[in-house]
Amino acid sequence: MRKYIFKKLMLSIVTLFVIVLVLFLLMELMPGSPFNNDKLSDEQREALIRAYGLDKPVMVRFFLYLRNMFKGDFGVSYNLSINTPVLTMIRSRLPISMRIGVSALLLGSVIGLAIGFLAAFHQGKAADILCMVVSVIGISVPSYIFAIALSYYGGFRFKWLPLLYDFRNPVVSSIMPVTALSIAVMAVIARFTRDEAVSVMKSDYVMFARSQGLSDSTLLFRYVIRNSLMPVITVMTMLLVGLLTGSLVTEQIFAIPGIGFLLSSAITANDYNVVITLGFLYAGIYVVARLILDILYGIIDPRVRLGEK
Repeated sequence: MRKYIFKKLMLSIVTLFVIVLVLFLLMELMPGSPFNNDKLSDEQREALIRAYGLDKPVMVRFFLYLRNMFKGDFGVSYNLSINTPVLTMIRSRLPISMRIGVSALLLGSVIGLAIGFLAAFHQGKAADILCMVVSVIGISVPSYIFAIALSYYGGFRFKWLPLLYDFRNPVVSSIMPVTALSIAVMAVIARFTRDEAVSVMKSDYVMFARSQGLSDSTLLFRYVIRNSLMPVITVMTMLLVGLLTGSLVTEQIFAIPGIGFLLSSAITANDYNVVITLGFLYAGIYVVARLILDILYGIIDPRVRLGEK
């Protein structure tokens, strides 16, 4: 087990190292610089580039960044919030994105589980077909399309809810973005739950329990739900990571001052340190989530460890 965990840990560290390197190379290939202000003269622009050390070779800056990163220093913003530490900028925005992402995950998961189990217990019937049609639409249509539709009808046309995010009323102004993000979660959870529940219902032990005269409700709560949830929880974990990384457009639509909005603004402004740090943060969240799941799989199921050997 120790060798298994050590291998997964080393693989995660190497993955993060490669990701930081790729981010640096991509930023180097991007056109322009952080100092594209027309009010700056060429001399002022060159002075700023030298002051921030951007005139050094990319690999030199890469290893300097790694050294500072191990010290907890991710650099400062070049133009979004001049000379403000990047971590300070992220610290004030991450809770907002986390709150909206977790809310969307909970809402989508509850509805998705209900739809999935409903479809499984009415397999092949109208309820099953309707549930799966809703799931396919939710998976196929991007979340920002739902966000635009909700923004237009719920915020602009009928004025049911605030059109933009409001710090004075964060709960109400988060309803539309949470709803938009939860639709894809609902669709994925519903489809996955339905497939897992159908598989469990066809298993030998459930067929035996049914032959003993147990009611559908007893089968549902004692066997089907319990044995279907473990794979679904795995999917839910990765969906949470996807909500944080996939909410850029949604945060733009509703003017949510989260890390998605910050990343899109930093890309537009060529604010290198902000882009690299947020890219590393997104990758780190995903890699850590995968690492935890792999370790849990190894603990729960010995066959995973044997397969690694």
